[in-house]
Amino acid sequence: MKLLKNMFYNTSYQLLTLLLPLVTVPYVSRVLSPQGIGINAYTSSIVMYFTLFGALGISLYGNREIAFVQSNKYKRSKIFWELVVLKLASVSIATLLFFGFVLLTNEWQLFYLIQGINLLATATDISWYFIGVEDFKIIVIRNTIVKLITVVLTFLVVKTPDDLALYMFLIAFASLLGNLTVWHHLKHEIIKIPFSRLDVLVHLRPTLMLFLPQITMQIYLSLNKSMLGAMDSVVSAGYFDQSDKIIRILFTIVSAIGGVFLPRLSSLFSSGKEKQAKALLLKLVDLSNAISMLMIAGVVGVSSTFAVFFFGKGYEVVGPLMAVESLMIICISYGNALGTQYLLASRRTKAYTMSAVIGLVANVVLNILLIPILGAMGAIISTVITEFIVSLYQAISLRDVFTFKELTRGMLRYLIAATLSGAVLYYINTQMSVSLVNYVIQSLVAVTIYVGIVFITKAPVIQLFRDFRKEHRT
Repeated sequence: MKLLKNMFYNTSYQLLTLLLPLVTVPYVSRVLSPQGIGINAYTSSIVMYFTLFGALGISLYGNREIAFVQSNKYKRSKIFWELVVLKLASVSIATLLFFGFVLLTNEWQLFYLIQGINLLATATDISWYFIGVEDFKIIVIRNTIVKLITVVLTFLVVKTPDDLALYMFLIAFASLLGNLTVWHHLKHEIIKIPFSRLDVLVHLRPTLMLFLPQITMQIYLSLNKSMLGAMDSVVSAGYFDQSDKIIRILFTIVSAIGGVFLPRLSSLFSSGKEKQAKALLLKLVDLSNAISMLMIAGVVGVSSTFAVFFFGKGYEVVGPLMAVESLMIICISYGNALGTQYLLASRRTKAYTMSAVIGLVANVVLNILLIPILGAMGAIISTVITEFIVSLYQAISLRDVFTFKELTRGMLRYLIAATLSGAVLYYINTQMSVSLVNYVIQSLVAVTIYVGIVFITKAPVIQLFRDFRKEHRT
C-alpha cells in the first residue's frame, strides 16, 4: 500500500512537471529567442560538470544506504550526517574549481556566476534521505510549491531577451530555496551525532563508485550541448535542448514510477528476498515498456507540426529532432529499471559503473563523428545509440538473473500497438489544422487505439494492473 501511495505522489508530481513546461516553455522560447535559449543551455551544461562533481554520487548512494537502515533511527542519523559532511566537502572543492574556471573564461561570466547558484542547491539537497525512508510526500509538496512560484515569477518578470540573466537566476534560486525548506522536516526524523563518532571517509569509496555512472547519466545531456556549442553553435545547442526538454519531460513519468521502486528493492535485498525483488523488477519493466512505447508513438505522430506550434517560428528543425530522440525513451526505460533500480539495489555497483564508462566513451566518439556532419541531429543520433548500448550492457550483466525473454515479454505487442496508433496519429495530424484542441483529440484517438490493442493482445501490463487492484483492495 505504501508503494502505491509513493507511486501516486511521485507520479502526480512528475505529471505536474509535465504540464508546467507546456505553459512556460512556449513563452520563454519566444521571449528569449533561439540565441538566448542556446546560451542558457550551453552555460548550464558547463556548470553541470561542477555540480555533478560536488554531488559525488551521494544522492543515489544515500538513497540506498538509508533504505537499508530505515527502521533504525540511530544508524540512519549517523549515515545522514556523514553524507552531509562529505557532500559539503566535495561541493566546496567543486566551488573553488568553478570560480577558477570563471576567472579564466572571457565569455558569459555573468551567466556562469548565476548558474553557479546550483552548486549551493547541490550542497543543501537532502531529498535522498526522504526517498530512502520512502517518504515521498514531503519532497513532492516542496517541489510542487517551488515550481508553481517559479512559473508565476517567470511570467511576471521575464519580458524581453535582455531578461535572460534574470530567468537563469529564478530557476537556480528556486532550486536552492526549495532544498532549504525541507530541512525543518528532519526535526523528528534524525538525532544529533557527535562529530567524533562520524566515519565520513568510509563512504568516500562507494560514493566514488557511483560518481562516474551518475556523471554519465547526466553527461549525455550536458556533453551533447557542450560539444554542440563548441563544434557547431550555441543555436544548435538550443535546438537540441528544446527537443531534449520534451523527451525528458515525457520520460519523467517512467522514471517517477521507477523511482519509488529503489527503496523497496533495496529493502527486499537486505532481507534476502531476491525472488521477490526479481518479480517486482519485472513488473516495473512491463509497466515501463507499455508507457514508453505509447510515448514514442505520440511523439513521432505529432512531431512534424508540434515544434513550431509549441516553441514558435525559428524552431522548425526541432520537429525531426524530437521524432528521432523519442526512440531514446525505451532505451532509458530499460536503463532505469536494470541499472538505477536493480544493479544499485543489489549492490552490483561495478557493473553499473562499467555501463556508464562504456556509455560515456560511446557518446564522445559518436559526437565527434556525427556533430560536424549532422549538427544537432548528429548529437541526437549519438544519444539514442549511446542509451541503447548502455541498456544492452546492463541487460547482459544481469543475464544470470533475467533472461532476454523475460525482459522483452510483451514487447512485440507493445510495438504493434505503438506502430498502429502512431500511424493513425500521424495521418490525422497531417489532415487536421494545428490547434491545442485538435492535439488533444488526436492524442485521445491514439491512446484509445493503443490501449485497445494492448487489451486485445493481452499484454503483460494488463495482469499487472489486475494485481495492483487486488493489492489495493486487500
